[in-house]
Amino acid sequence: MSLSSHMAFALNGAGQVVAAHDLPRVGPAIFRCANCGGEVSLYRPDNSHAYFRHARGSACEQGALHALRAAALQTLVESRFVHAPPLSRSGSGRVKRHMIEAWGAEASTCTRVDGVGVDFYAETLAGPLIIQIAMRALYDPNSRLAIRALGYAALEISIPRPGVVLCVGDLREVVLHGLTNKIWLWHPAIGNRERQPLAQRRMAETALLFGEAKKAPSRLSMPVVISPWADVGTIATGVPYRQLPVSERIREIEQQLGEACEDWPDAVNIDVAGKDSFGVDPRLWQADVFGRFVFHRGQGVNAPDFSSLAVVRWLSMRYASTPGFERAEAVAIDEYLRALVTRGYLMGLPEQHFRALPQPIPQGLETLRWRPDARLSVSGLRVSSEQVRLDIPVTQVQRILEYFEDGHPAAPVRAFVEDLMVRLHAPERTVVALLREAGLVDG
Repeated sequence: MSLSSHMAFALNGAGQVVAAHDLPRVGPAIFRCANCGGEVSLYRPDNSHAYFRHARGSACEQGALHALRAAALQTLVESRFVHAPPLSRSGSGRVKRHMIEAWGAEASTCTRVDGVGVDFYAETLAGPLIIQIAMRALYDPNSRLAIRALGYAALEISIPRPGVVLCVGDLREVVLHGLTNKIWLWHPAIGNRERQPLAQRRMAETALLFGEAKKAPSRLSMPVVISPWADVGTIATGVPYRQLPVSERIREIEQQLGEACEDWPDAVNIDVAGKDSFGVDPRLWQADVFGRFVFHRGQGVNAPDFSSLAVVRWLSMRYASTPGFERAEAVAIDEYLRALVTRGYLMGLPEQHFRALPQPIPQGLETLRWRPDARLSVSGLRVSSEQVRLDIPVTQVQRILEYFEDGHPAAPVRAFVEDLMVRLHAPERTVVALLREAGLVDG
């Protein structure tokens, strides 16, 4: 039987895309084809998957394809985020951690950008984002050239043929969380990197106490004499931070974090695109952001949630920007904040807002206790994992849910957290944040 006669998705009376597999066994309802608009009916064969079929038996040729494409676009609009592959590899050749692109409520589907037709368009903190849905029978590869010429970040997501994706859960895994089926058609960071000759790139990482790295004609690094830190005492009131020498900026941030720079946490040395956009060593501006927006809030100081835009504006007042590509500062800040979410320092909130999570304390796991009414559903696990930006492999989802079928696990919270840290390859912060977000623990 042709694919067009077995449609996994269709439009309901409200114009929303629904999956036949996910619909309950209810009375008659009217559904329509996403391609021709004709009426389709829901069928539930014995020992087979439910599907939609044109009511009068005359199936349009591409009904199933257009329905699947419409469902993918609706998933992007409703979820407001997508996991994307990294822009490059690390210096050691290992693939960097993936990116997370997020946007607000305003997004457009099947629209035109500068005269070019695109599948999805949204404004993120890092700038415009285009997403193209690639399906072999519908996609025109020549459109890639026009998309690249726009000069905006453009992500292509390949969708399997109809019959492989049958429900919304499967579609979310493919569209939102999959990485192997996605490529960057264009990104300002990649485009700038390709246009810059290798000889013009910076030859060595900026040292913490020094400005631009000096060029060495025959070697990658050269010895430098480090001058001793001056005892600056109290910084004079009214002197702008951006006018201070680097040594005094370091001293101020050390006082804020209560740690010497050599003891700063790994959260202030994260490799992100556009990290050199502020004219100083990336560790300096990251430590500044960490101290201002994360550290004290995480220690229990009563402070409101903050937005990525607030961080952008704050850093722009404290550092002279030297962007390497368009919106490089916004890209760097967005990637940094989302890396802190992954590491368990922050919780991602809607509309690109963030909340600092409590700092772990020695033997902190010992104070955590299971809530007597601890329960965990599939949707609860999905929402909580998205909030803390934790990717849970499909093979582990059922295992985690089984622990909470009849209440909370018999093992102490500490043992459960340590087990999940190994299974999910996640830090303690993130695992604890997941349990807190799901309402499973107290303390």
